[in-house]
Amino acid sequence: MITPPFAPEILAEFPELSALGRTATRLHPRRGTPGVGDSHAGGPLAWPTGEPWPVCTRELRDGRRHASPNPLVPLAQLWASDVPDLPRTGPGGEEFDLLQVLWCPVEHLRETRGPAVQVVRRCAADLPPDLLTDPPQGDVERAGWVPTPCVLHPERITDHPCADALPAAVRDRMPPGVAAGFVAPGWKVGGYPRRAGVIPCPRCATPAELLLVVAECEYDAASYHWIPLEEQDLDWSAPHGDAYERPTGLRLDGDLHIFTCPGCAAVHVV
Repeated sequence: MITPPFAPEILAEFPELSALGRTATRLHPRRGTPGVGDSHAGGPLAWPTGEPWPVCTRELRDGRRHASPNPLVPLAQLWASDVPDLPRTGPGGEEFDLLQVLWCPVEHLRETRGPAVQVVRRCAADLPPDLLTDPPQGDVERAGWVPTPCVLHPERITDHPCADALPAAVRDRMPPGVAAGFVAPGWKVGGYPRRAGVIPCPRCATPAELLLVVAECEYDAASYHWIPLEEQDLDWSAPHGDAYERPTGLRLDGDLHIFTCPGCAAVHVV
């Protein structure tokens, strides 16, 4: 898929934006039937048969715990060969080319936003021939936290900061609302978050790094100009538009930014 080019008249009027550009990979999830060898959202993971499936034992929002360890739900699988901006080195210096993200679709006491997330990094060369075909199923508190399976159509773009993150000297020269759609919406790896400020690790206070943006919508009223060229003539009105505007079916009350800490390797959601 191809994103329309960033407005050249904006870059001409505000040349400082060029220096702030940062690469990102828009993932463009669209409903489909992904396999274990695909990059996807909500599909099957390339998970070794002999490796225990991850579970959640965290305390729930009401103080209870799961009756038994709760199997996590696959959120995304990203192969480095498909996603140019996927980091190739983990916080401990280990190299990987496959990222798997899972979460527990239940509200937890210590999660400020969304489900409890777990990240798994792998090397494709280390995967055994026998992969799990029937992962265990667990409790689901919110159906809107279980993604509809989607194939991805990754596209590398240049991302820019949100309005509040722009230098004051640039922001103050812009007419109201101009910078609202600078940061790429939707699912993406790399680039900028749709919020300003440094995000410290809640465990060690090291500035965290944005790993993945999980979005409820691929576009909104402020970012309709990010609709891919191939889909601009489609019927985006409800209910048909849900397959394009909300392909994963997630209901998140806004974007979820998954950050990792380069210091202690903690993963947290903002």
